[in-house]
Amino acid sequence: MKTDLEIFIPFAKKGKYADRIEGKNCLIYTRVSSKEQEKGFSLETQKRLIEQECENNDYIILAYFGGVFESAQNDEREEFNRMLKFARKSKEKISLIMVASVDRFSRSGANAIYIADQLRKENIKIFAVTQPSDTYTANGKMQQNMQFIFSEYDNDLRREKCTSGTKEMLSQGYWSSKAPLGYDQKTRKKRDNTSMSERQTITINEKGKLIRKAFYWKAEDKLTNSEIISKLAVLGLKLYKQQLSDIFNNPFYCGLMAHKLLDGQVVTGRHEGIVSKEIFLLANSIRNRNTTRRNDFSEVPLKNFMKCADCGSSFCGYIVKKKGLWYYKCNKTGCKCNKSAKTINSLFIEELSHYTIDEKYKEPVKDELLRYFDKTAKENESDAQILKVKLAEASKKVETLEERFAIGEIEKDLYQKFIVKYKKERLEINKELEGYQFKNSNLEKQLNKYCNLLVNLPLIWERNGYRGKIELQELLFPQGLLFQRENSSFRTPEINQVALAMSLIARQTNPNKKADSNQFCYVSAYVHTKGLEPPPLRTRS
Repeated sequence: MKTDLEIFIPFAKKGKYADRIEGKNCLIYTRVSSKEQEKGFSLETQKRLIEQECENNDYIILAYFGGVFESAQNDEREEFNRMLKFARKSKEKISLIMVASVDRFSRSGANAIYIADQLRKENIKIFAVTQPSDTYTANGKMQQNMQFIFSEYDNDLRREKCTSGTKEMLSQGYWSSKAPLGYDQKTRKKRDNTSMSERQTITINEKGKLIRKAFYWKAEDKLTNSEIISKLAVLGLKLYKQQLSDIFNNPFYCGLMAHKLLDGQVVTGRHEGIVSKEIFLLANSIRNRNTTRRNDFSEVPLKNFMKCADCGSSFCGYIVKKKGLWYYKCNKTGCKCNKSAKTINSLFIEELSHYTIDEKYKEPVKDELLRYFDKTAKENESDAQILKVKLAEASKKVETLEERFAIGEIEKDLYQKFIVKYKKERLEINKELEGYQFKNSNLEKQLNKYCNLLVNLPLIWERNGYRGKIELQELLFPQGLLFQRENSSFRTPEINQVALAMSLIARQTNPNKKADSNQFCYVSAYVHTKGLEPPPLRTRS
């Protein structure tokens, strides 16, 4: 018989956690925010601690999440959100999310408290192995909340310390993050008493040289951004409109640095500017009122392009106004390499004459190169077919691995290990295949341009304006020139291979040299099909 009070039990009101399910099903979440943290509290260590706790309490592990580098400063994390989604939608009721410590779950303070509260409403508890507490009690809940807040506070302290160091680094002219497009950056770790200048190196790469062209097209030729994007695409650099606008607005490209940590200030960087400050301002339609701008540097076209063989610094150009004479000077203080522009320019013209071909040898040279390209294309065809087969096999490996992972046949760690390997293999084959797929329907037309260029090489350089001279220099010597003052000569780190091959063929064709014109095998190794397109010949004065 039920007592009078038992009859009324269906009408009783239940407490907040009266229907709490004390389940054993759990998820494991591990993470580190950087490789440095992994050394102290590795993913493997976290996993081992949690698994030991699960074994001691007979918890059933349904899935593993994390196992990656993810910052916990905010909760927009791929693995973190995937874990929360799984916990809420799993058919088998999840009761626990196991972490090694509270800060492994989140360092976002108030937001972490909110997430934990929402999970408790679904009977899911966050259990930290090294900081155990019953968060269904007021004391346990407060304890965990305080740990979340302390984690955020610790994060803020670290950020302040890091920000202070970064600001100091920027104020000294060293860039604190990845250098922008057009630069190669090498930053080595601090060892002993090495200075920052010994550890950080930022140099202009091939893309940087194309970006330099874009600045001049904008500043001097007044081209629109759309026109510049089209011209850059032809040369192999693809940019979208916003990206190009950001480049034009970034003073890093003229040797200055702007950063939010500098509080609205601009400082001089220790890197080489791709363009001068004057060109940068002109590209942004701003004239520098504090400096007198020269529109024509045609008397010193080798400035920045020519470097000192002794110290590696670029040469600048300047004029002695009283005498009206131009000079080149090494930028490095104490190098004392100072040369007359007239003398250096004459030496450069002499250097250009080494690659000049006689008018009467234009056709033989062009025919020889056409035969070479045709022969090479046929020889490469069979090699390309083999590479295509290999590419198909590599692609099949990637597809099979992705399919097996999608249907759950293999674990994530095994998938990640091999997918990187297979994709790298496919990428390498693709790159190799590109070298065999040279097609140019205007090949003869381009070779004609080169021939016309080389026939009149010194004259074209002399008669061109400043920009035209620079374009011609960069076409022939992509890595610039090194000036050796001990014997007043140039060293050329890299020479345009098509121009070099043409000049060698012309010499072999010349009967005075007693060379067999069919001995093209001597120069065939020098001819590269990439970058065959020469720039339009300029005749600006």
